[in-house]
Amino acid sequence: MRRLLFRFGILITTLAGTPMLALEPGAPASATPDKQLQARLDLSDQYLRLPQLVRDSLIPQQWLREGDQLIFWSAVGPDAGTWILVHARTGAMKPLLPSAELRTQLSRLMGKPVQLPDQLGFAIAPDQRGIVFRIEERFFGLGLSDGRVTALAPTDLAALASSRGNLLAPDGQAVAVQRDGGFAVLGGDGRTRIERSGEENYGWQLPERAWSPDSRFLMVWRNDLRGAHKIPIVDYSSALERVTLVPYVKTGTPLGRSEFYVIEPATGRVTPIPPLEEETYDWFAGWRPGSGEALILHMSRDGKRLDLSAVEPGSGKRRRVLREERPESFVAGLDFAEEGWARQVTPLPDDTGFLWLSERDGWRHVYLYDFAGKLVRQVTRGAFPIHQVAGVAPKGDAVFLLASADSAAPYEHLLYRGSLKGGALKRMSSGSGIHRIAFSPSGSYYVDAWSSRTQPRLRDMVSTDGKTRFRLTTADASALEELGYKPPEALTVLAADGTTPLHGVLYKPRDFDPARRYPVIAYIYAGQFMTVVPWNFIGTASSLHAQGLAQMGFIVMVLDPRGTPGRSKAFQDATYGRVGQTEIPDYVAGLKQAATTRPWMDMERVGIFGHSWGGYFALRGMLMAPEFFKAGYAGAPGALEEEAIINEPYLGLPSVNPAGYQAGSNMALAGNLQGPLKMMHGSSDVNASLSTTMRMADALIRAGKHFEMLIMPGEPHGPRPPADRYYFDDIQLFFVRTLGGPR
Repeated sequence: MRRLLFRFGILITTLAGTPMLALEPGAPASATPDKQLQARLDLSDQYLRLPQLVRDSLIPQQWLREGDQLIFWSAVGPDAGTWILVHARTGAMKPLLPSAELRTQLSRLMGKPVQLPDQLGFAIAPDQRGIVFRIEERFFGLGLSDGRVTALAPTDLAALASSRGNLLAPDGQAVAVQRDGGFAVLGGDGRTRIERSGEENYGWQLPERAWSPDSRFLMVWRNDLRGAHKIPIVDYSSALERVTLVPYVKTGTPLGRSEFYVIEPATGRVTPIPPLEEETYDWFAGWRPGSGEALILHMSRDGKRLDLSAVEPGSGKRRRVLREERPESFVAGLDFAEEGWARQVTPLPDDTGFLWLSERDGWRHVYLYDFAGKLVRQVTRGAFPIHQVAGVAPKGDAVFLLASADSAAPYEHLLYRGSLKGGALKRMSSGSGIHRIAFSPSGSYYVDAWSSRTQPRLRDMVSTDGKTRFRLTTADASALEELGYKPPEALTVLAADGTTPLHGVLYKPRDFDPARRYPVIAYIYAGQFMTVVPWNFIGTASSLHAQGLAQMGFIVMVLDPRGTPGRSKAFQDATYGRVGQTEIPDYVAGLKQAATTRPWMDMERVGIFGHSWGGYFALRGMLMAPEFFKAGYAGAPGALEEEAIINEPYLGLPSVNPAGYQAGSNMALAGNLQGPLKMMHGSSDVNASLSTTMRMADALIRAGKHFEMLIMPGEPHGPRPPADRYYFDDIQLFFVRTLGGPR
């Protein structure tokens, strides 16, 4: 980290007093930027990589099963470079061993000097008496009581259990191991109890929480993609091209199928769970804590129905516990597929019922059911969303929730305490922003990791009774201050309907001068399954790129328009069935409102950029509002004909809503293009297939519209280093050339 700062030290000093270039639109492109322009590109790259300048303890802490104790890796402060044992009850914090001693012991075992990384992951050993970690592909154990480091064989149960993707049984006597398309279960003696191999496009997968609480059963699934549509990925690295066909389920084409099996390692028995007849997306949601039933979620292809099934593991017999339907809209979509399923069902510790998240009253709230599927009561109410059940007290009726219950900050995730009996919520978070909570096994303490736009990340130890709170770690963001970083300016505007508040931020150049007029760039994503406006310190991938882009001499706006998640169901349903029809009007309305009180925004020079789904909307902006957006860059754009899970839950099936798909097509509007447009796509993209850009290019050619295109050979959806820097520079140079600089 220090070397990085030193390398850019001269650049920072040089740029501190250097005015931004005022290039005029239409200036010719150059293969090699001049020194001043290159310095701006380098500064922009620094802002894009701001997380690297923040020193923080990023490795997740691990709770011991008993004693309300946890361990975390310290990357900042006097004990940096080792693990800290924390006693929640007493507040005592002590290194497992000094950093110098850790390096000495490791050097002795490895036969050479060892340099510890800034972040060193670890896992609690199966016997809870130590931790396990890996350096240079070698495994080591560290005892909690004696501070002794020992080498572990790769086949040691503790080493296997610490590897990502492998799952240790709750009793610590077996580990499930993920292997190239297959899996195996190994006993404490290292012997294989059961093993299965996969086939091409028909592999086995270990889900999270796969082991039953009594360690008797293991849930696994097979992803059958053999009948799915395949897209060709061409390897151009030699004159003899090689083609790989990759499964990619496009709208209207057959889905893959998930086959669930219950494994009993002690007997080798494999019990299949009968599949549903219709096409669904399926997820394993965990086990009931007492009865032994497994819980599985099934979402219909169009997202309008969500079922909860319970499976008796011995027989594989399944029963439906609950069905949630929304014929006029959708129950769940891509955001659910990415992480929502893991939060949907929370069994109560006493196994009497479960908590279920639903938007049936217009906001996402918590509902209590018994396992017969009978609704007991609605637990939370109000004009705000619940994001997650963070914890349930082992005894009593307390429930802990992450919610956006502060109307002044509708996207902040704050911790609240409620009751299973219902009633008002009590705020527990001491700070604003985004909070992440990790409860101790006893439920008496939790770690609150949080940050806001102005506060770097903190980790606090807190007791659920509110009597104990002390600081575990504090991020060091002093390097950002040296760089001249300032948090973005928050703004609230009205959507194009004139009534719905929208939240966003504005990014400015580091040397912003309100007496000058700056070209403006709309940084857009607008996908119905993600928000991109930052509410924490580091922000999102989009906001990082937006603030980097601003350093080139632009004002950059990031906005979450109607149709995005995190607020009311009505807010998201504003675009249901009509994706692509309201998002650009919202952005245009927001930009115009922001500029009314900010004369330094030059609304005669407005550009638009987006990547992935944002690439679709960047094209959309250039084609729906060609007089407003003077230049646009679309990176790896998606399209409504592409991946089913991205489109169908929000538009319906193509056979049901053909008009919605046609209205949202960019190809149909190709003739509207007026300003400069550039598209980028990686040739090995399996998220948004290259065909989207090829078809858009064909439509533009047929319409007689000129455009630029950058194809990046071998790059995936997000270009990898060093191609990522080439791509980001290309975006920025495009807008410098087409919009100019401050005046």
